[in-house]
Amino acid sequence: MSDSPHPLRRYAVHGVFWREYLDFALLDVPFFLQPVLLFLMTVFFFFFAAPARRAIVRNLAVVLPGSSAIANHFRAFRTLRNFAWTITETTNFKLTAAEFRYEIVGAEHLEQLAAARGAIVVTAHMGSYDLGAALFARKFGREIQMVRAPEPDQLSGRHFDASLQQSGAGAIKVAYNTPGALLSFDLLSSLRRGEIVSIQGDRVIPGVGTAEGEMFGHPVVVPAGPFTLGLVAQVPIYPLFIARRGYRHYRVIVSEPIVVTRTQTSREADVARGVAEWCRVLEHVVAQHWDQWFAFAPIFVTHARQ
Repeated sequence: MSDSPHPLRRYAVHGVFWREYLDFALLDVPFFLQPVLLFLMTVFFFFFAAPARRAIVRNLAVVLPGSSAIANHFRAFRTLRNFAWTITETTNFKLTAAEFRYEIVGAEHLEQLAAARGAIVVTAHMGSYDLGAALFARKFGREIQMVRAPEPDQLSGRHFDASLQQSGAGAIKVAYNTPGALLSFDLLSSLRRGEIVSIQGDRVIPGVGTAEGEMFGHPVVVPAGPFTLGLVAQVPIYPLFIARRGYRHYRVIVSEPIVVTRTQTSREADVARGVAEWCRVLEHVVAQHWDQWFAFAPIFVTHARQ
């Protein structure tokens, strides 16, 4: 990635201009105009972020079998609008420390996670996982190491890092999952020191280890890393999701931990059992909150091969 990107790249779909514009709008645009701007931006990205729109439509065709392409385009717009509200409220939290309401489903599992000496949080591109991590760090006083795919744009990546550090008050450390990196060894060391590691488990990037699972009767490929780490470190894996319920109102969903145990079979078979359990949990949550699953790339193998 070049240190001197073309000046016009900042205005691309993934460019930093839109993040900076959002910062400006939240601080300098009257409150009553912000929903209008959000709607207009959703319309803009609905047409100009065509690969993301097509991916949402294709994924919805599997999540909602029998749905029409026309209806799924309207659902895709609804998903993009939810995404716009989510990143706006996350940015508002960063800039103004705005108060948020949240309810917890699976509070006993969240308490276990907060008290765990070494644990993995596996989550999805859903709701405001960045806001959720920041709120968790503040509520329980625990540091989180968050694993993310690199941003497509370098300046956007820097902007995101600064935002997350500000909203998390330094309690969130970001590690980027890139091909060839020795990240897995660092994460294993963190887990053995009793830390919490958060990994998104619904999208793979080139060069990163994968495992096959099934959702909605269709094959999917998900990252193998969380389940391999859980097996090697022998720590629990907590599925955790953040769903937006309304204006500054979120639902934290924490499921029963997945424990990947060593058996007499192969490591691949042990990992596969953990992957299968994760896919069942993810399928259940996506079925309930499909309009907040920000899967802007094809997830299901049948579509990814088209």
